[in-house]
Formats: sequence, structure tokens, C-alpha cells
Amino acid sequence: MIRRITIFALLFALMASCPDVAYGRKKKEKDKKEPKQTVFIEQTLEEVDLPITNEMEQINGEWNVVEINESEVTRIAGSRVYLNFDVLGRMLYGNTGTNAINATYTLNKKDNKISFNDILVTKKSGGYFQYIERDLLKALDEVSSIALVKVGDTEYMEMKNKRRDVVIKLRRQNLDFMNGPWLVKIINGEDVLDRDIKMVNDIDMLTVNITSGCNIINGVITIDPFKDFAIEYEDLKSSHNQCPNIDTETRLLIALEEAQFCHKRSDREVELLTTERDEMGKSVNKTLVVLEKVRL
Repeated sequence: MIRRITIFALLFALMASCPDVAYGRKKKEKDKKEPKQTVFIEQTLEEVDLPITNEMEQINGEWNVVEINESEVTRIAGSRVYLNFDVLGRMLYGNTGTNAINATYTLNKKDNKISFNDILVTKKSGGYFQYIERDLLKALDEVSSIALVKVGDTEYMEMKNKRRDVVIKLRRQNLDFMNGPWLVKIINGEDVLDRDIKMVNDIDMLTVNITSGCNIINGVITIDPFKDFAIEYEDLKSSHNQCPNIDTETRLLIALEEAQFCHKRSDREVELLTTERDEMGKSVNKTLVVLEKVRL
């Protein structure tokens, strides 16, 4: 009797620890009933250290402050904390969320040593951001060196103190892969047979130019610094000529206005996406437009 109870207990424990074994048949039947959703699967991205070889390309420009002493900087609509490096003038500009900041800096590329001098800040009071400002200025005073790190297509700058602790972490979202001329290949899952529809993104100037073979369309690109790979096309204006392919052009314009972010499929292809709710109410990603790099 004792042996039977022991065997039964072991079998029950095995079933409890391996629910897929105990309920495998039911799980498979459930999987068959659930509709499959096509979703964009994010890959695990590798962190790569970047040696500083070209200061103008790698450091110059605007960086968003995302962490101070490992504490995340809260995002508040209408305000952000950023630093802007002017490599040619050896100047640092930026904003603490409330006050403008500027300083001079020196950088030794051999050992990435950096120092900030003559730091000036305007004197507005700023609620939550006054504490961010206090911590940021204190951290800048401690910075001794910088390091660049790349995760996927996103670049980070780590400002470190003399003990090599990261005191300020900044992010620069790199959408350079969206730059240049593209052929419109797919719109909402349908192949575009007209090979004359092309668009040119200028990420630096934040403009887009589209030629449909008949109309010329110009617009503005908006990039949200708080969201990864966020890109929107706005204020799209067409020359309004009546064309044989006007339906395709209209579908493209609607898709561009719906686009919320982009993704690099390969060196030759990118896609513009949006998010929507599936039948279960779950947020999934939908590809609106696929662009193919034009060979110059």
C-alpha cells in the first residue's frame, strides 16, 4: 500500500512540474484554435563598444540624457533633458528640462578623457526638473572620461567619473539608415508594380521628397527622441496632378501618415510600421510600407 501511494505521489509531482506533459493534448488543441498573428519580433541586440576615431561623426550633435547615477530621467511631455556637442567650437549646449546650459569642453581622444569648464545655466525654477538639474550639474562636475556604446542601431554615450562609474548615460537614436533614395516596394502587403514611385529621406534636415512619376510630394519628418526608431511623416503636400497611378499614390500617402516607427530589414530594405489591436486586444505591429534602397 505504501509503495502504491509513493508511486502515485511521484507521478503527480512529475505532472505538476511539467504541465505541458500533463496537458499537452489540450495545449495543442488550444493552439490550433487561436488565430495566428503576424508580428514584428524584436531580436536580442548585442552591445558593442565603439572606439572614438572620428569626433565629428561620432560625438557632434544632440544626445538625450536617459540616466543620471543609474537613475532614469522621467519623461514629461513638452520637456526633455539633453546635451548638444559642438565639436568645431568645442562647446557644449543643452537643456536641463527647464534651464538652458552651455559650457566649453576639452577631449583627449587617446584615452577619452574629457572635462567641462565655464558651465553657465539660466535661472528659471523648474519643479521636478530642478532636482534633475541639480544632479546633472553635479554629475558633469565629476565626469572624467566618456565611452561610446552601440546597441542595435541606437548609440549611447557613457560619461564616467574617475572610478570608472557611469554617472551620466545619454542616447542618440541613429536613424541614418533611413537616409537617401528609396523605391516604394510594398504598400499594405501589396506589391507596387509601378517602379517610378520613389522617396528621398533627409534625416538631417527632417524632410521627405516623393516622386510618383506624375506628382511631386514634399513633407516633414518628425522623430521622437523618447521612442526607439520613432518616425512620422507629416504635412505631406502634393502637386495634385491627375495621374494614371493616383490610387497607388493615395494609398502611399495614407500609409505614410499612419506610420509610427521604422525597422531595418536588411542593408537594402527598411519598413515603416504602426501598431494596432488584434482580436484579443493585444498590441501588434503592422507593416505599412516596405522600401528598397535605390542603387545610385
